[in-house]
Amino acid sequence: MTNTASVVAGASLEDHPLVHDVNQEHSDSLSRTERLCKRVADGTGAPITLLLAVVLQLVWVAGGTLTHMDPYPFAFLLTVSNIIQLILIFILAVGQRQSSAHAELRAEHDHDSISRLLYHQEVQEDILLAIAQKIELDVEKLSALVKRLASEDATP
Repeated sequence: MTNTASVVAGASLEDHPLVHDVNQEHSDSLSRTERLCKRVADGTGAPITLLLAVVLQLVWVAGGTLTHMDPYPFAFLLTVSNIIQLILIFILAVGQRQSSAHAELRAEHDHDSISRLLYHQEVQEDILLAIAQKIELDVEKLSALVKRLASEDATP
């Protein structure tokens, strides 16, 4: 264990990063195009969009068959669908890249926050041990337990 006085006097919690609003930070870093792609990507993943696409195609097939404007095999419908799909591929790729960047930013900030919490816990352990020594409690077993817990591997 380190000397409590040196830990308290030599380091402060202000030396560690504070918790950030990662969602706002990520949103602020997006360009207009990236925001638009994210909105489209979020919208195309909604169940209502799937329902709308199915209904639109069924209406088109029925209308094309009845009016003979786009009869079977519905070449115009297939062409329009393919063009929309090609455009959406790139929009979804940009949206996925932004989601990945957001997840990475969130993971970095989580790591920083957890590091700060662990540092805070270590300082509290040192303070509690110092208090226990001041009131002349036997802290040998407690110190050994704290050292063992600090050195154990956290993986199962």
